[in-house]
Amino acid sequence: HFYEAAGWNRAEERRRLGLDAHLPTGLVLFGGEGSNVMLSIAQRLGNSALDLQLILICGRNRKLRARLQQLRTRNKLFVEGFTKEIPYYMHLADFFIGKPGPGSISEAVKMHLPVLVESNAWTLPQERYNAEWLREQGVGIVLRNFREIESAVKSILSSGRIDEMREKIRNMENRAVYEIPPILEQIFMQHSLYAQNE
Repeated sequence: HFYEAAGWNRAEERRRLGLDAHLPTGLVLFGGEGSNVMLSIAQRLGNSALDLQLILICGRNRKLRARLQQLRTRNKLFVEGFTKEIPYYMHLADFFIGKPGPGSISEAVKMHLPVLVESNAWTLPQERYNAEWLREQGVGIVLRNFREIESAVKSILSSGRIDEMREKIRNMENRAVYEIPPILEQIFMQHSLYAQNE
């Protein structure tokens, strides 16, 4: 990994952001404009009895950033606005919460992060197939609704499941991680005929 090669110390970098050096850390990212669902994720996980902390990246959404910064939660939250340093924050995280877009999924997988996404009737057709791909590969959890986020995170943090998912990602990487975006694209291409009819 680039960050390890550059001599980044994960524990130190977490401390620098005001986070705990060793607690399980989730990265929450919903594209360049953020999403209000991040507020409910921050409240649910921030006030959960689970020992964890979150890095929330709001993109250009200043209002969302301000609201997240005002939250008072049991667990630590680090809130960031628009940044080009996504890989840096991924390096500090243990799991990823976001939407099933091909860009963020392939980045997260490249950084060995298990992925938690939502997929339901409102999810874009191509993103639904990405979610399906994550589920099939066993490298992520697909929720019907982010209201279930606490139990999903609990399930990956307990009983070594997060390590199993990481192992699957590594095995996938041995088959060349760079195949991942094309795989997602291919899945989408195969289904684009259906998508047009939806």
